[in-house]
Amino acid sequence: MSVDKINVWDDPRVQKRSAHLNGRTYGYLYGEPREGCRGTIFLVYFLQFHGFPDISMGWRYQIPMLLSLGLRVVAPDCMGYGRTDAPPYTLRDYGFKRISDDMAELARQLGVDRIIIGGHDWGGGIVYRFAFYHPTLVTHVFSICTPYLAPQPTYTPLKLLTRTTVPNFSYQHQFSSGAIEESIQTRSQIKSFLNAAYGGKPADPALVVFNPNAGFNLAGLEKLGHTPSLSEEELEYYASEFSRNGLHGPCNWYRTHEINWEDEWEYIFRFGEVKELPRLEQEVLFVLATKDEALRPEMARHMVEGGEGPKGLLPRLRRREVEVGHFAHWESPAEVNEVIKGWVEEVVFGCKGEGGGKERVGTGSKL
Repeated sequence: MSVDKINVWDDPRVQKRSAHLNGRTYGYLYGEPREGCRGTIFLVYFLQFHGFPDISMGWRYQIPMLLSLGLRVVAPDCMGYGRTDAPPYTLRDYGFKRISDDMAELARQLGVDRIIIGGHDWGGGIVYRFAFYHPTLVTHVFSICTPYLAPQPTYTPLKLLTRTTVPNFSYQHQFSSGAIEESIQTRSQIKSFLNAAYGGKPADPALVVFNPNAGFNLAGLEKLGHTPSLSEEELEYYASEFSRNGLHGPCNWYRTHEINWEDEWEYIFRFGEVKELPRLEQEVLFVLATKDEALRPEMARHMVEGGEGPKGLLPRLRRREVEVGHFAHWESPAEVNEVIKGWVEEVVFGCKGEGGGKERVGTGSKL
């Protein structure tokens, strides 16, 4: 089934904008519906965050659908990616708190005081924390592949986590070690790496390109067949965007585990000691990809609709599943779009959630 998508190089439905946010410059995609916004949704923005290795155009299949629903769309390049700054040494610039505050500032500059947010992979992690840090700004949340992980009372180093709890995160040791950005530097190398990351297959089926327990096999990436997930034109665009700053910035996200933990607990205890973790009161849609090798389905056992999610912290959780891999919104865009569309129409436009209560979904001034 053919699904409408944004032309990555030039599409009249989106503008490639930039904004200066708390001392850093961000690039982002911006689109407005042609037919005008729907009722009270007039000034609701759909803010979308991507994962690794991806950029704002990772939402090329979803943007037309969202515009057709009457939503204005903002899709930023996250810190280190594409047209956004890529500071080499200040790791806190890559933390969830920093990007949440930066996007809140972008909403302020756009004249918006209510937004819907969605994310995939790292972007899925961002959206939960964004809702946590800015609860009055965020009305609704969706995450593709990434389950909610509650703030932990003690910091657990990645080495211990992968040894005891999430061995499928062992690839993050390679990503944080410097090995990738040291080996992948030229535009040609970056293109080959992205092709591998997006599913390029070797001629020899016995050759393993990516193993979540080890990372990428960086030898022989140039010999892989073309990924089925992007056209040649799209892969060229991605290579061009990643070549702006290289892979050091994107890999910095894998060096922020402790920073994110510090920021979370400083925020939780900002008014003194607390007895329980704060709940996310927003409507939450979680889309599980059943064939995801990195964010495996067993990591989402606690994401149970009607069971209030992890530790009762997501009282308005809805869960859906798609039988595809990690890049679910590319691999099966029609199915993923139908899930998101149904949720938007029922929960956002219908102004009702699990509890049947009315939602205030958007105010502000028209741009």
